[in-house]
Amino acid sequence: MTESPPSISSRGPQTLSKPVLIVAVVGLFLFFIALLFPWDSLARRVAWEISTASGGHVTISTLAPAVTARGPVLRARDVVIEHRSIDRLQLSELQIAPRQLVGWLTGTPSVRVWAATELGEIDGVLSFGDSAGYVGNMSRIELARLPLRLDASGVKLAGQLDGTADITLDPKGTLGGRMTFHSTSLVVTSALLPVELAFTKAEGVIVILENGATRLEALRVEGEILEGDLSGEIGLAHHSQSPPIDLSVDVRILDPRLRQLAADAGIPISHDGQLKLRVQGTLDAPSFGEGLAPETTKARASQRARPPKSR
Repeated sequence: MTESPPSISSRGPQTLSKPVLIVAVVGLFLFFIALLFPWDSLARRVAWEISTASGGHVTISTLAPAVTARGPVLRARDVVIEHRSIDRLQLSELQIAPRQLVGWLTGTPSVRVWAATELGEIDGVLSFGDSAGYVGNMSRIELARLPLRLDASGVKLAGQLDGTADITLDPKGTLGGRMTFHSTSLVVTSALLPVELAFTKAEGVIVILENGATRLEALRVEGEILEGDLSGEIGLAHHSQSPPIDLSVDVRILDPRLRQLAADAGIPISHDGQLKLRVQGTLDAPSFGEGLAPETTKARASQRARPPKSR
């Protein structure tokens, strides 16, 4: 007579396999570390590092670990940045991931940052120490919200732009570096013009100089009203004073009203709307001279003389 197998209730206690036990123990260990870790102290440390590197003041209300589509990060909420270049900026969310742990041990720390702000979004690497700076992407930057300090100039910018930035930070609050950008929605309005200038394409390079001025390199614009190239410098802007300018303009005016306005102002313009000018003075009271700035002419001549790159 065959014996029936023992019932489940009659079996002895079941034990977990060794791999499962290890995973469970490690999981509980990490859980209690996350629960008991002094995240407030770490938030103050991160805020202090950013403040010291940039010469501004940063506050972080809360900081906690999180798992996102980008992987494990530290998620900061209610971040406020005060800096003389941007006045006051609030970040709705800042995600931080330590980068290159060796750098933290050797005194050159850096973090990968993703930030969403009222001005736009950034995604890049923030470095501290002697070579403090930011290198990365910027997207959906709202030009109308940027603190450009153009109130006294009668000039306003609108639209969005995307691009890349390589910015150096200084404990004294000075910014430097360059930004490459492109936009399909740039709109420029000026009290000196009867129409707003809307561009379906605008791309170029902006260089931030040590004195606070901005240099435009090979700015190309295209729209239904005008198209062409601009380059030169725009001085440091103040709320109560229009910045000085020294620009080279090589454009073709497509709008008949602007063509007539240029002719009435004594600006030499060809029958097809082409003009080349050097614009100086201030942004709200420019003076026009025929021809391009000497440095622009030399730069373009050297580019023409440069042999084509071999592929």
